[in-house]
Amino acid sequence: MNYRYFTNLSIIGCLLIAFGLVVSCDSKTAKNTEQPPASSDSVAATLSPIINSDPSEMLKMVIGTTSEGFFRGLNFGDPVSKIKATETFELFEDKTDSVGYTYETENFESIDVLYLLDSKRNIKQIQIDVYVNSVSALNSLWDQFDTYLSGRFRNDKKTKKWAFWKGDNNVYVKLENISKGKDFGIKLSMGPKLSSSSTTNLSN
Repeated sequence: MNYRYFTNLSIIGCLLIAFGLVVSCDSKTAKNTEQPPASSDSVAATLSPIINSDPSEMLKMVIGTTSEGFFRGLNFGDPVSKIKATETFELFEDKTDSVGYTYETENFESIDVLYLLDSKRNIKQIQIDVYVNSVSALNSLWDQFDTYLSGRFRNDKKTKKWAFWKGDNNVYVKLENISKGKDFGIKLSMGPKLSSSSTTNLSN
């Protein structure tokens, strides 16, 4: 065999091996430095920060825009037919002793209004649950309710978790912080003094 030919083949072989090692190292380096794709949750968190509705607007949504009636254009003793004719929220419950309506804001906060009915299917109590997106929104909404209710009723008792008012005709109103974990909520209960049990239920 020609020695020069053999030598040339050896040199070419070495060059090919060296080139292969360089390519392999580059590909490994590229793989090691490549960043994992961002999860959809992290992207959503970056692009969609928590947005809260204006607390004064939330209060208006809850109590309604009409000045008629005791609450949302309705009075205690009104028949269920008037509730259905007056309510603007979406019906989610229709039972013999209660009728419920719900509303979700564009920021995914929720308002649930439950009308408790007597044996004649007339309003005897009203309960409202409002859920917001953060502690700061909850505190702001609480202040809005506190100011509004204190201006309308006589404040009777108040703690860090609930406040209690009494109005004319033995109407009782209770505001509660019902937050649990990441569910930030306020409950508003109201109704006339129908019996000692109903008053106790509202004042606990």
